[in-house]
Amino acid sequence: MPLKKAYLGLGSNLGDRLGQLRAALELLELKYPIHTVCVSPIYENRAIGMQGEDFLNAVAEVATELDPQDLLDACLFVESSMGRKRFAEWTSRTIDLDILLYENIDFKTERLTLPHPHLTKRDFVIQPLFDIAPELLVDGRLLCDWLKDLTEIGLRKYPKPLSEDLN
Repeated sequence: MPLKKAYLGLGSNLGDRLGQLRAALELLELKYPIHTVCVSPIYENRAIGMQGEDFLNAVAEVATELDPQDLLDACLFVESSMGRKRFAEWTSRTIDLDILLYENIDFKTERLTLPHPHLTKRDFVIQPLFDIAPELLVDGRLLCDWLKDLTEIGLRKYPKPLSEDLN
């Protein structure tokens, strides 16, 4: 089966945030047919829509044999394995994995919408995605155009990379 390109958003605001981002990618590659192609710089930003510590966020481009639903299942398994608890409201989390884009497809089920429905509204997603794939179009627009539309950008570049081996 040919490999498909997907972009994953990674976030953590509990415990060893950097270690958890690293562990999540490692676990995805260990348990599933997923290969990390490249990883953005890490950004630190405020918790949005909830009280809590600042998040570390990054975006990874991955190549995978998994279809979108199976990739979602892989992400949910990793989150659960790493202690992520899901509640009705947004709360702090050890790890958050979101499928942002999968190939150039538009996809919608009860469980998954692609592109991610909040992708163009979040600086902590658009900026790292732009860093590794500035040519990407989302809803017919370049990422730099989406960045210009954001009313607030509250990111701080984190001094350490996600992985020396991936950058």
